[in-house]
Amino acid sequence: MAPFSFLILAALMFGAAYFIACWRYTAVIEQVKATSETLKERLHLRSEQTEAYREKAAKYDEKLAEVVDSGETELRDKTLKLVADLREFIGRFRRLETSTHDTRWFSAGLGSSEQEQRRGWDEYSRTMINSTYERNDEYDRRFKVEAMMLRDELLSRLPGYESENQCGFSYERPTNLLGFDFVADDLERMAKAL
Repeated sequence: MAPFSFLILAALMFGAAYFIACWRYTAVIEQVKATSETLKERLHLRSEQTEAYREKAAKYDEKLAEVVDSGETELRDKTLKLVADLREFIGRFRRLETSTHDTRWFSAGLGSSEQEQRRGWDEYSRTMINSTYERNDEYDRRFKVEAMMLRDELLSRLPGYESENQCGFSYERPTNLLGFDFVADDLERMAKAL
């Protein structure tokens, strides 16, 4: 009956539907673009990480080739130098732990109340745990790979060699100072047996 009103109402409804659809799909498109950018960044980071791993692998291969191609005297000297550095490392952490034992252990029990004793014990425990983490991280960073390469090369050159203590896992994850001492002693013994 009123075609003019119908056309105006239809145009308004169509326009409202169009703007709602644009608003809705604009948000979806923005979300897809953001996801795409995030994935591109992750892909870029992954490629950088892969390149860093390639560089580390190349350095490892160079070190391994250097160890394998070395003569007996050079291998012995390299091993004994690592043993000396390892013993210095062990001595430093042994002094640190002894100092921590002396100061923290005795002060942990001297508090006048149970709460002070508990607080002292908690502080002592935290210090010891942090010291252990620091020690293990430094071993992993400075000695682990080279110690394992030298051990394997020395064992290949000493076919009849048997370790006094069958704790080969100590090279990968020494649990305490005795494990570090085992690694140093075992490497020194093999180097001197060449």
